Amino acid sequence: MGFLYFLLHPDRWIASHIKRGIKHAVFGETIAEYKGERGERNVARIAERACARTTAVPIKNLCLPWPDGKTSQIDELIVADSGIYVIEVKNYKGWIFGNEKNQYWTQILYTGIRGESIKNRLYNPIRQNNSHILCIKKNLGDYKGPFHSLVVFSDEAEFKDVTVLSSNVYVLHKSSLHSVFRDINDQHKGQLGDDEVDDIKAKLIHASLKADSQHHAENVRKQISMKESQIANGFCPRCGAPLVMRTARRGANAGSQFIGCSRYPKCTYTRNLS
Repeated sequence: MGFLYFLLHPDRWIASHIKRGIKHAVFGETIAEYKGERGERNVARIAERACARTTAVPIKNLCLPWPDGKTSQIDELIVADSGIYVIEVKNYKGWIFGNEKNQYWTQILYTGIRGESIKNRLYNPIRQNNSHILCIKKNLGDYKGPFHSLVVFSDEAEFKDVTVLSSNVYVLHKSSLHSVFRDINDQHKGQLGDDEVDDIKAKLIHASLKADSQHHAENVRKQISMKESQIANGFCPRCGAPLVMRTARRGANAGSQFIGCSRYPKCTYTRNLS
């Protein structure tokens, strides 16, 4: 909606911008997360099509462990006889500025009736992907083949000043992923045997399952700790309402005291004192 629309329908223009502001204030993070997941799914489908006529194996949403117990989440990975392709998906639009050596890159969006610019900073996705590659090396140990780092942006992004210095690093649009993969694959084809490809896949999946198990166990411990903390501070771990002291009126425990939720009967949480 441009300036002419604003002049003809100022009330509608103001109402639409208020609605948009409320929408982003309430659902902003959810919308961004949904768009990111949708972008990753689209890239995964393109990667699968690119690998369809080759012996390459695509793996999506791979979670790998670091030696210190932390994990690294990799959007998309392809294991082929031409090497390991590590793909970082960035569902950004607007103008993109960045250098491989810089710690941060810049995104510029134009919006509003006068074309005001919004400038956002993002962590260098090449560095981010290099971290993923280092984690893969830690998990594979003896792998000596090539790595190919692919940073894939939305087709709505426009690269204004993006400088890539390394020969094995590619910054590209989503629509170019298929052709770029084919070009790299043709150039480096045959560096790994079929058995090596299968072995790499098996090692990475095994490491990912281990990381998922550790991550789940850590989440369970955090949930238990959080629950105990809420109770210790006098709040219900189910609904967050204050806990109160109650006395059992009937049954085998009649006369004994227990802790219960103040929202009873809507919330039935109870806990014995002994």
